[in-house]
Parts: sequence; structure tokens; C-alpha cells
Amino acid sequence: MGTRISDLAAWGMLITACVACSGQPQQEDVGNLMLPLATHGPSGAEYRLRSATFDINPGYYSYGSGGAYGSSAGIGNTPATVSVSSEADPDANSISVELEQGAYNVALRPGWQMEKVEGGVGTPVEATLLTSGTVIAYVYPHSSAWVDYSFGIGGRAVWLNGQLDINIGVYEDPNQYYGGAGYGGLGPSGGSPGVAGAGGAISSAGAVGLAGGSTGGASF
Repeated sequence: MGTRISDLAAWGMLITACVACSGQPQQEDVGNLMLPLATHGPSGAEYRLRSATFDINPGYYSYGSGGAYGSSAGIGNTPATVSVSSEADPDANSISVELEQGAYNVALRPGWQMEKVEGGVGTPVEATLLTSGTVIAYVYPHSSAWVDYSFGIGGRAVWLNGQLDINIGVYEDPNQYYGGAGYGGLGPSGGSPGVAGAGGAISSAGAVGLAGGSTGGASF
């Protein structure tokens, strides 16, 4: 009987050791990554993100003198990539993914659709992603880390276009442009050659012009 009890105790120790070395995450090292799918605009209107697929890649990225570097390997028992979709539960307000502690890169794939919900019915509306499609989040144990994306209701031309102004300058005399002497030529007094400043102006005494060619420096 004593031998049987000893054998059972040994088996229990072996099972415990195997669980400890199996790489399974300890409960205290696990947190949640939250991906919101529904929100309200400033007007109070409800919007919902549909047909959205998120790719979650564990790892880190740093920037040093040699450029960007990092790791995309899995963290602990987390696979290299976890993909989740809004269509797994179209009525959910968010997606919750349980992950081990660590940094994650979350990428929103192209092909998503924004809906405006009125009376419980969603109607597709044109929207523009204003933030990067890939964001970085850090998951802490027993905590929820939210991933934030910003969208603008309307097309890209409404949110992302700007205006480029083109100006022209007109001169009626070469002296107005070259400052009274050509580059390397003699100034009006016959002195040393003038040198063009940053703004193209040349001093008559041959001094170097700085800050738009208006500041006199040492003469040659």
C-alpha cells in the first residue's frame, strides 16, 4: 500500500513538472487586447466597423543608428500571427483577444466597411482611415489594452487633400535679380567681386550676405 502511494505521488510530481515545462502561459501573465468595433460620432450617431480583419503579430520594433530592427517571433506560447474578424460576431461592440504579456503589432487589413446604424439597421457609408493601419499595443497581465483607430466620415478627398499654391516672381531689370553685378563680377564701385547670399542679393562691397542676403559679413 505504501509503495502504491509513493508511486502515485511520483506520478503527480511528474505531471506537475510536465505542465510547468510545457510552455503554457501562467494565468498571471495573461491580459486582453481589445479591438473596438462600434462607437458614436460627435452628433450622437452610431457607427459600426464591418468586414474588418485584424492581424495581431507579437514582437517589438526599435529604431537605432542602423535603422529599424525588431522581432516578429511569437511570445511564449502565442503563435506568430493571430487573426480575428468583426464578422465572427457582427453585433459585438468589440473583439477581446486573450494574450500573454508583451508588445503586439495590430494591422487592419484593407477591405473594411463603415456602417451608420439607425434603428438597429446598418447602412454602409463612405469613410477614410485617418490613422495608420498598423498600431502598436502592449498587453499587461490582468489588464485590457485598447487599440485605437480614427476614421473620418467621407472620402479621401474630404479628409486628406490639401492645397498647393504656386507663386511667380517678375523682374524688369537684371540688376533687380543679380543685385547690380553678375556672380563673380565687379560691384558698382569696381571693388572686389560680390558673392551671392542665400536670397540671391550681392552686397556692393563684396560682403557675403546671410539670412536672405541682407546681412553683411566680412569682406574679401
